[in-house]
Amino acid sequence: MKRFFFPLMLLTLLVLAVCAYASDVRRDLEGSLIRLHIIAESDSDYDQSVKLAVRDAILNATKDIDKSDTDAFLSAAAAAANSYLTAHDVPYRAYAEYGEFDFPEKEYDGFTLPAGKYRGVRVILGSGSGHNWWCILYPPLCFDGNKDALRSGLNTDTYELISTKNSSREVKFRLLEILGI
Repeated sequence: MKRFFFPLMLLTLLVLAVCAYASDVRRDLEGSLIRLHIIAESDSDYDQSVKLAVRDAILNATKDIDKSDTDAFLSAAAAAANSYLTAHDVPYRAYAEYGEFDFPEKEYDGFTLPAGKYRGVRVILGSGSGHNWWCILYPPLCFDGNKDALRSGLNTDTYELISTKNSSREVKFRLLEILGI
């Protein structure tokens, strides 16, 4: 019995250390980013082009907002979306909400974000029955790919973990998903 105690204790400590590290990385990612999710009215070419135009309006309206001002993100996104829809006689309106939402794993230029709950702004156009569009609203990475802003907002270990310079690495928190952490 004593012969198995030390290896079992060592394995237990190793598993706890890995879980703690993964939990820290997850908290860093989820607490440092604000993601944007826009859901189109439908999959028609018209509604998909409206979605992209609304996206552009939202990104322009939110580019200078500090991440701690969640009310400003939400109101700017809703106002920009509805202003565009009204100005272009689109027959539906937008609804915006701010909160923690489930996001799938998403690969961006140079890094991959694991699936998980992230703070975000979700904008639903009309009935929200169409394809959606995702990006990172803060730091503003939707178009400019400013990885320096991302790097400065995350712990070094977290940034290195999500970086896809080593494309064989896959970021997953499967153990945390199993344990419900």
